[in-house]
Amino acid sequence: MTNTLTPPASASQKYSQLFNTAQDFINAFAKDPSLPLQMDFDRIGALCAPDFQHSFGHNYAVSLAPPLQGSRDFDGFIAHLQSMLPALESWETNITDVTVDETLMKVFLRISYYMRPKGASKEETVENDLLWLLEMSEVAGEMRISKSKEFVDGIAAGKLKAAMGKQ
Repeated sequence: MTNTLTPPASASQKYSQLFNTAQDFINAFAKDPSLPLQMDFDRIGALCAPDFQHSFGHNYAVSLAPPLQGSRDFDGFIAHLQSMLPALESWETNITDVTVDETLMKVFLRISYYMRPKGASKEETVENDLLWLLEMSEVAGEMRISKSKEFVDGIAAGKLKAAMGKQ
């Protein structure tokens, strides 16, 4: 279900670069059955700055979930993904909204992640309606993600965790 949105026709070149880099980053998480863990980590990494850092929000929810606390570099972020992927049968993304701040070089996305744990029916797919804030920097003339903060739906995340624990 990975989708492609287009920036407004009146958008500046910088706006379009920020918009497209953010969308490319989210779409890089698409399921790829040809890969061992079915996700192209090199494709994700190609969109990240060398100083990439990822963290989670909302603060209270994260304070109750030790695995989501703190900030991760790119390798730590990939390790987090690798810990989840073996428990998932499928996942799809649908970007529903994109807001770009050219001056601060930030993009805010609203995304629905549809995740189905292994052994679950299609009806047991969990929609995690999340917000993702991406801060960017220019690296060798290209926009790259330097900071990533993912605001997950705590209820959906809990439901998914419980379903994954049934395996």
